[in-house]
Amino acid sequence: MKSPKMAMQCQLWMGSLEPNMTESFIMAAFNRLGQRPLAVKVMRNKFTGEPAGYAFVHFQTDEEAIDAMHKLNGKPIPGTFPVVRFRLNTASRETRANMQHEREFSVWVGDLSPDVDDYSLYRVFASKYTSIKTAKVILDNSGYTKGYGFVRFGNEDEQRNALYAMNGYCGLGTKPLKICTAVPKPKSNLTTAQSTSTTSTATYTSGTVLQPIL
Repeated sequence: MKSPKMAMQCQLWMGSLEPNMTESFIMAAFNRLGQRPLAVKVMRNKFTGEPAGYAFVHFQTDEEAIDAMHKLNGKPIPGTFPVVRFRLNTASRETRANMQHEREFSVWVGDLSPDVDDYSLYRVFASKYTSIKTAKVILDNSGYTKGYGFVRFGNEDEQRNALYAMNGYCGLGTKPLKICTAVPKPKSNLTTAQSTSTTSTATYTSGTVLQPIL
């Protein structure tokens, strides 16, 4: 039996909701894309009773929640015109607080072809490294890939290994991957034009590209 702490993590936060997005609408959207959440709770302003613009989506396990986050983040929500895209994150306040204080071990991944999304990027790295936490393909304002993304590790040794082992990797999309260090940008230098991962609290820039070991 899971402890209350673990149960709190079997859910996702979903933001940028339109006022007409009800629990049943959100549940149907997840179902249409092959996900099976247990319940959806749209949060409301305690004074006005109006929707607060976000919801919590509950899953059976942590693995199902993380899988849904990586598969759907940034994708169009079915039934929205104009298109609204999924904005998902882990829902535990404690988890978010820990993310803000823990060290970041991330890599920048370049030369991504248009068919690579968050989920496929995550799956390739997660199949080789056990400490993978998040993977994010950066999109422009129209929802098209910018050709690069970021992968965050929980282990520095694995991050360092990926800098060499995954540089030049073929098997994701149509181009060999280009890998380099992801350097957090100072907050004082951030602008609204810079891309930020929706599943991490840090903003990165690319560092030095390392050549693959032959």
